[in-house]
Amino acid sequence: MFGKRSALSVVAAALLLPALAAAGSGPGRAPAGLFKNRRCIAACRVETGKCLADARATVGPCFEGCADLVAAARAACAPGADGEACRAAVAAARACLDPCQDQLRPLVRACVADGHDCAGECPFIGEPTCVTQCRVDNVECVGGVRTAFTECRAGCADELMTARMACADDPISDACAAAKRAAYQCLDPCYEAARDGLHDCRQARRDCVAACDDGAE
Repeated sequence: MFGKRSALSVVAAALLLPALAAAGSGPGRAPAGLFKNRRCIAACRVETGKCLADARATVGPCFEGCADLVAAARAACAPGADGEACRAAVAAARACLDPCQDQLRPLVRACVADGHDCAGECPFIGEPTCVTQCRVDNVECVGGVRTAFTECRAGCADELMTARMACADDPISDACAAAKRAAYQCLDPCYEAARDGLHDCRQARRDCVAACDDGAE
């Protein structure tokens, strides 16, 4: 019922595989007969797997803090799911787990999006060297944004831990709600900076490719 690893794996696979499979589709697709570099695509899959593993490790302590409530819900619901004790225990477990899921979802989405972008930036076989360099520069740009985001998020560790502890003690308390708000307020600038950074990377890539096209004329 609350198996976070299996649930995450299913969600990640469902999101990641179509994105990677569609790496050569959409605007900018290569002409018929050109194919993506398979080694590059494989490397993107590896990097996405590492990103998802990091996401699990980052949010893991939050889920672990709910372990007792999850165990209590399982025990309360063992005789049947219709009882009041079961419903109350499940509600308490979910209230504890919700902040953890709120932390995990954007991390998973970011990993999936980065995996899609990585695959999209893999060179086509026979592609001009200039365009390939644009792709390489973009990967480095995105990597810098991700590193900055990780460092920013690490600065919110105290707020996240406070929220975890407050919500584990009483998931429907005012203290839990206040701690979650403080954690979100700390994280929001990290997400905003990452969005802006990725936008800048995409624009730089477009400008680079446009310059390659101009130089080829």
